[in-house]
Amino acid sequence: MSPPYLVLRVEDPQEGARARLHYKRDQPSRSWMTGVAFSSPPPTPITLELRGTDEEGWVLGDLWLTPICVMSHRLHAVLKQAGVDNLATYPAILRDPVTETDHTDFVAFNLVGRRPKADPGGALLFRLEEAVNVIVIHDTVRRAIEDAGIDTLTFLEPEDFAG
Repeated sequence: MSPPYLVLRVEDPQEGARARLHYKRDQPSRSWMTGVAFSSPPPTPITLELRGTDEEGWVLGDLWLTPICVMSHRLHAVLKQAGVDNLATYPAILRDPVTETDHTDFVAFNLVGRRPKADPGGALLFRLEEAVNVIVIHDTVRRAIEDAGIDTLTFLEPEDFAG
């Protein structure tokens, strides 16, 4: 993989920690991590329980990659505006069991499509064929995210990624 591609990662912020998500599968065979389109959509809205909200300093992020993929509406809007067109999205509710607050400005998503490292073919956002847990992003999309003021994601040069 050559420039202009980067590996997309999500890290906890310097202050506090991102709330974690708990998800109950609607279908044992449904995988949000393989890059394959679902044969049938999941029931919506998808409700995920926030974990760690009883700890001091927790925050909501813009992106979670496990246990399913979830992003904020603001990140989704930036990706669409940047030309990313291979996301199947579903309304999501992040429920805080401590305060009983529902956060509804999120979508669960399936990133459809895998590309080989040697030939990304101009794709803007995709899972790596050789390791589907790796999400690769085009630099133009990274710039759009940063220009929108979203600073909760990490972008690594492929040669710096060991995971």
